Amino acid sequence: MQKLSGGQAAVNSLKIENVRHVFGLIGSATMEMFDALYDESGMDFIGVHDERTGTHMADGYARASGGPGVILAGQNGPGATNLVTGLAQAAAAFSPVVSIAGALSSGHVYRDAFQEVDQQALFRPVTKKTWTVTSAERVPEMVREAFRVAMAHRRGPVQLNLPRDVLAATAEFPLTGQPQKPEPGSAPAGSADVIAQAAALLEDARQPVIVAGGGVKNSGGHAPVLTLAEMLNAPVVTSPGHGDAIPFGHPLNAGQMGP
Repeated sequence: MQKLSGGQAAVNSLKIENVRHVFGLIGSATMEMFDALYDESGMDFIGVHDERTGTHMADGYARASGGPGVILAGQNGPGATNLVTGLAQAAAAFSPVVSIAGALSSGHVYRDAFQEVDQQALFRPVTKKTWTVTSAERVPEMVREAFRVAMAHRRGPVQLNLPRDVLAATAEFPLTGQPQKPEPGSAPAGSADVIAQAAALLEDARQPVIVAGGGVKNSGGHAPVLTLAEMLNAPVVTSPGHGDAIPFGHPLNAGQMGP
């Protein structure tokens, strides 16, 4: 156990989750985290000019790596509101983005304080779950839970709000722990009779078309989809926002459907 600030505990929790890259914009509301990031040699901070850019970068990192992408907004209020568009896009793509933002000190809430925004209400529609941490002691617990929810099926973005007083407070924390492990993917199995009926329909189809979407992409299921497409000589269209469900260069890729 070691005495740490809430901000140091948050960064140590990111380290436990094997985070190697953090995208974000420095601000005073989360300065305790940025100070800790500066001292953390195993973690790269990639600074941006605008939180919106950083959120899209974290989303892209998550899609490309298959693991969680982390965005850190240094300022509550306007810094937090800038995250919304990128998180909405990540939600549409089932992309596991862990978004962290500073929040107003607990004692200033509901007093029309400078840059006060109801961040719980702001992020709820565009995330799987949103939390506001209530004490420094709970920071590691909530960071761990954020990663668990982001990576649980169906994957998606989460929001963790860290009030200034929580980041500044100190407590005793363990420095080691076990990272969250993604839930093993498992495709639902149909009954043998239903599968036989589907096979008969495909066999008799004169112009079959396969629609592939986020389920194919996020489960890494493009190989069996392409095997089926090649057997049937069937074009594959992808659902909106999931054009990368199968390789773009495949001759049976007919592109993305819808508007």
